[in-house]
Amino acid sequence: MGDKTKEQLFEELANTQKMLEERTEAQGHMIRKFQMLIAHEAFFSQIIDFFPYPIAIFTPQYTLAMVNKAFAAETKTRFKNLENGNVHILLYKIYDTKLAAAITKVFAGNSFFLEDLKSPFSMFSGITQLNSLQPRRFSKAVIFPVPADNVEITHGVIVFMP
Repeated sequence: MGDKTKEQLFEELANTQKMLEERTEAQGHMIRKFQMLIAHEAFFSQIIDFFPYPIAIFTPQYTLAMVNKAFAAETKTRFKNLENGNVHILLYKIYDTKLAAAITKVFAGNSFFLEDLKSPFSMFSGITQLNSLQPRRFSKAVIFPVPADNVEITHGVIVFMP
């Protein structure tokens, strides 16, 4: 292997490492912001509701605790009485194994950035108009835990991105 090839490999590795560090930093920043918002509940629901990307907040029992306006608009579904636990994440309907693993491991404290998702909204019960969704519109997601008092993880958050 020539010196030029080694230099190219090192440069590619350095670029990849920089990209991963930036993503990790962005995820950490997002988690800290959510923790701050949860501490100030009055702002929490308002800010989440007006966030431009679909957000779903779920419990360890895989029931939806909250969705924002962008989520409801994207799925063309009105979710009523989420506090009754009537909308679930159906693990058997997750067609992407990376997404299924992220959903189940988020309560172990792991955060994930996923790309190339296919039909991520199909995993939610209560969404009936899936054929009208643009399947590739939201092909990325950040999934992260939200601990209460930095101890027990009480919720998982999915932020869908284009």
